[in-house]
Amino acid sequence: MRDLLNHADLAGYAGQFVWLELSYDAPENRTFLTKYGAEATPTFFVIAPQDELVTAMQTGAMSLEQLRQFLDRGASGADARSQTPADAALMRGDKLRAQQPQDAVTAYREALRLAPANWPRRQLAETSFVEALQDNSEWRLCAETSATKAAHMTRDDLFARMVVGGLWCLVSTDRSPWSDVAFQKLQPFAEEALALPSTVRDHRDEIYRTLMKLSVARNDNAAAAKFGDRWLAELDAIKPDSDEERSALDIARVESIQTFGNPERILPALKASELAMPNNYIASLRLAQMELAAKHLDETIAACDRGLARSPGANGRPWLLQIKAQALRQKGKTAEARRTLQEALQAAQEIPNQGSRNMNVHSIKKALQQ
Repeated sequence: MRDLLNHADLAGYAGQFVWLELSYDAPENRTFLTKYGAEATPTFFVIAPQDELVTAMQTGAMSLEQLRQFLDRGASGADARSQTPADAALMRGDKLRAQQPQDAVTAYREALRLAPANWPRRQLAETSFVEALQDNSEWRLCAETSATKAAHMTRDDLFARMVVGGLWCLVSTDRSPWSDVAFQKLQPFAEEALALPSTVRDHRDEIYRTLMKLSVARNDNAAAAKFGDRWLAELDAIKPDSDEERSALDIARVESIQTFGNPERILPALKASELAMPNNYIASLRLAQMELAAKHLDETIAACDRGLARSPGANGRPWLLQIKAQALRQKGKTAEARRTLQEALQAAQEIPNQGSRNMNVHSIKKALQQ
């Protein structure tokens, strides 16, 4: 996504926005991240300067066209004079979604109720509604709405987002007759989304991984393996033109194997990335994850130590230490593993985002009790 922002032609927006990028790892950003409920990376906000209220919010990567639509939505949201009642309700949903998803569901539903038949933001509101249902753990309504709305949508970026939201809701619930019906409806849409040139890599990643998860849940490991092989082949065919892109490819590889697959399959690519990015702790972290999954314990510890020497941020340090502790414990070095976990617990206190901080602290304390 950073590559897109660095190269996108956004000259038409000059003077309309003050651009600000905040590191998720930096402790000094904790107040902002907590205030606006930034739980995922990347998360984009348009914030009105007069009252510091959110006029548009979106998580995940965007295409250039999606980015422009997002900026247009944020700009119009800051000017109440240009808003219809449906626009106002849509903006209200964006404001609420990060921290009050149930209220966001209500707002998006109201936007759709108020919208005229030719409202240009209808598909955006429908997609945001499904994503808010996902955030609010309304799995069945989310998946069934996704399957129904996707059938009538223009095949574009929003279509892919709609499908992604529905698939994640199916992954999040237990298998049942209704979920099987919804999966049968959504799977062809997923293939359509994968065939679209406009479907960004993050969404392709989510589609492949949810299809793998849903296949495994239905005892179809052969289908899961095929989806995984397709995705890894796509990733291997991409020649990264920056460290940012190389890192994104490696993250996708690791998450694919963590879903289903053999970690040995991607170790050569991860080793090559660590050599190509000697100052990037993420490269060492991803390699350590897969070395551990492959039961290469000494290699795991060595990769963690290299990552720790590469100035990891507030999120990276406790993560690396936890992986190292797992390898030490599996080697039978219980006392050393415990010391490493205690160091991880101290480091986790510096994570800026409260939700992530609490999750890490809980996980480390649980490991210490074992």
